[in-house]
This record gives sequence, structure tokens and C-alpha cells, in this order.
Amino acid sequence: MLRLSFLFYFVYFNIEHSISQHAIKGFDDTILFDINWIGNKLEGLDVENTESMIVTSSHQEKYKCYLPKIHEKEGKEALEKYEGPSALEILAPLFSQSFCSYRLESYWTYEVCHGKYIRQYHEDREGKKTKLQEYILGKWDENEYKRLIDGYQENDIEKIHQIPMKKIENVNLPYLEIRMGNGTLCDLNNNKPRETRALYVCYAHGKHDVYSLKETSTCQYEIIILSPLLCAHPKYKPKDSGEHPINCTPLEGNADKPYNLAKLKIDSKKLRQQSEFDSIRIEFTPIDLTDREVTKVQENLITDTSPVENFLAGKNCLSGGTGWWRYEFCYGKSIEQYHIEKDGSKTSINLGHFIKEKHIDWLNEHPQKRPKPSSQRKHLSHLYSEGDQCDKTGKPRQTEVKLKCLENASNLNAVSLYLLEPKYCEYILGVESPLICRILSRADENGLVPFNPLNNEVPDVIGE
Repeated sequence: MLRLSFLFYFVYFNIEHSISQHAIKGFDDTILFDINWIGNKLEGLDVENTESMIVTSSHQEKYKCYLPKIHEKEGKEALEKYEGPSALEILAPLFSQSFCSYRLESYWTYEVCHGKYIRQYHEDREGKKTKLQEYILGKWDENEYKRLIDGYQENDIEKIHQIPMKKIENVNLPYLEIRMGNGTLCDLNNNKPRETRALYVCYAHGKHDVYSLKETSTCQYEIIILSPLLCAHPKYKPKDSGEHPINCTPLEGNADKPYNLAKLKIDSKKLRQQSEFDSIRIEFTPIDLTDREVTKVQENLITDTSPVENFLAGKNCLSGGTGWWRYEFCYGKSIEQYHIEKDGSKTSINLGHFIKEKHIDWLNEHPQKRPKPSSQRKHLSHLYSEGDQCDKTGKPRQTEVKLKCLENASNLNAVSLYLLEPKYCEYILGVESPLICRILSRADENGLVPFNPLNNEVPDVIGE
């Protein structure tokens, strides 16, 4: 299967010419095609009334391909006949009701009250008390909505202008955008209010669900909402993307399929077999080695500590994060939150440095953060303090780093990072990796891990 861009042809063919009756028009990559190499079997094909083109491969193999006739369903006529309400008017009942949608994530809950506001919040319960941390990501502006309605009625926007599209699950869907501003002030953005672009798309089985919410730039958000109401407007319905067959037959005695395509299929099969073979570990033991020497060889095969030691030395920093912000964690050194702009410039915020004395003071104040006995130990907690100053609190930023063992991972270098902010400018950085499993038992009573791979002497610890 491939799209109308004919990427397949550009890889394997040089287009020689098309029949004189066929004119290639602008391609639409939302229409899917399936190429069939049918040999010389022309039964059932209406070759007389079907357009065709001759293509030549890089090996000078010629094929005649019969192109399907595409009939637009509902087409422009349905849109031209549509005299119903605009998309804004169709969604109006949702905005006037007291209806809210929710999205639950590991730490934050997002509340979208349509026609009112978008809220991000987290609740902590301590006994009978509840602590609430919340941000308003955008508020409904009734005056703005009225201006939009008037603009649609006066200018007939949906007929004059192209409806914007958004790719969701590899499908281009038309959407209606409503901006919601005047949210909670953002200290990372010169105290400007947070703002969200709410994109409503047609989904017949939806219940105004929140499909996704992401931070597209500092304190600027995009939320996608699946609403069945919008499906009442023909211009917001997803296009039918059924597959259309292209049937190709060989010319001048060539093989049924091009050489490059057949070779690609064989190579792919070999790669799959090689991948399966590589997943099986086979070790050969020379028969002239003593048992002690065999044991030493096996230990050397499985105990390469260089990734661990480089991590402990702060040479290999761990990077991760999704969306607008990314994070870099250098063990025993610092934590950085950053974003790379399109022009290459970098916005960076330091979330804390490792200072041994402050870490130990923190453990004394919070003894529950000390590591558990080695047999029960699953994670370590370290404090990184004295980061960049926070405009909200006037204090330096600080982060508790939770180092957690990621078991059953096939890749030793696999890492997962997530960042939470339970209090203003006080963060929790979760670091999950197989690397952590190798150091848990080596941590002392303060959770600090010795580092000195060159000898067996009592080594230094991070931060010294």
C-alpha cells in the first residue's frame, strides 16, 4: 500500500511516459493506493476504458500499469448544497451546557469545561487536609466567541476558506480552532498568561473526549477534543480513504515483479532472520581452559561496567522528556530543563546542582527518603538544590531525583525520564533505567554510590 505521492515509483522507477489521454494532476496524499503485480493475468480488467501508464525501472524493466478511476463521494455537490449551521453554531450547545471532560495522567489531572475554562491540577491529601496545586491553562471569552460567530455569518468563512487539517493517527482531519487565553500567569514566559488552542475534530463515537494535550511552547498549549457534534457538518467529516488498486503487468518478457522489489523482499526476510538469530546468545568454551578460567571468561562477558562507571562519573548524561521541554540529568552534577528553538537558540533552566552537604541535611530532615535495606531497595532519592531562582517563590529551584531500577529491559542504555512539580519550583525527576539496577546495592546509608573503577580501595562519592 502507498499514497498517491508515488514514492514507490520514485524509488524503483523512472517514469518513461504516460499515454496521450492521461494527464497527471496534483496528487492528494490522503488517497491510498495498493499496487498489484498481476503478471499477464488481465482477466476482469477493463483495459479498454482504463487509463494506463508505462514505467521503466532502474534496470530498464518495463511495466504497464492500469490506473483506477476515482469517484468522489458526496464531493463538492454535497458541500455546495449544505445550507445548515456553521461549525461554531453546531458546537454552541456544548459551550452553553455545564459539561466537562477529563484527562488523567500519572500526576496531573486536566479538566476541560467546554465554554468555561481548562484547568490542570493535582491534589495531595495529608490526613484530613487537602493541598491543591492548580493552573488555569485558558478561559472562555464570550466576546471572542460572538466575534467569531459574526465573522462566520458575514463572510461565510467555511465556503470561502480552506478548512485547516490536523494529522491524527496518520489521518488528516479537519478541525475547528477556538483560542482560550487569560490563564494563570507563567513565570517562565515573562509573567504572560497561559493560553490554549482547543481543536475540535469530528469523531462519531466520541463523547467530547480529550484526545491529547501538549505544551507546544512555553506555557502555550494545544488540546484536541473528539466531538460527535461536528460530524453534522459535511466539511468536517473525515474523508473516505479506501484503497484503490493499481494493476501492473510486465512488458517485453520481464519478470512479474521488478528486480529491486524482489531483492528488497529477500533482504527484508534475511534481516528478520538475522534479528531472530541475534536474539539468541551462543557462547563457545574452549576445551583446554580450566574451570576457573572458564568462569573468568564468562564473568568478563557479562560484567562490562563501563556504562555504569561513566554514568556515575557524570560523563554519560541521560536525556529525555516529550513535548516542548526536554531534560538532561548528569548524575552527581546537575539537572537542566531546556528547549531548542528552530533557529538553534536554546532556552535553559537549571533545576538544581548536587551538593553533598545539602543532600545529607535534607535526608536528616526527611529520614523517610533514606535508602531501604539492600534486600528491599528498589530506588534511591537524591536532592539537587541551588538551581535558578524561581520568580514565584524568590528561592532557588530544587529537585528530588528518584533513581529507579528498570528491570527486564533488553537495552542497558534504555532510560525513561519524567518531571513533576508538586510545589512551585520544587520538582521530582523520575529516572528509570537498567543502569540503576547495577548500582542500588552499592549505595551507602545516604544513598551515595562509590565510584572508582580502577582499584578496590574505598572510593570517593558523588559531589566530592
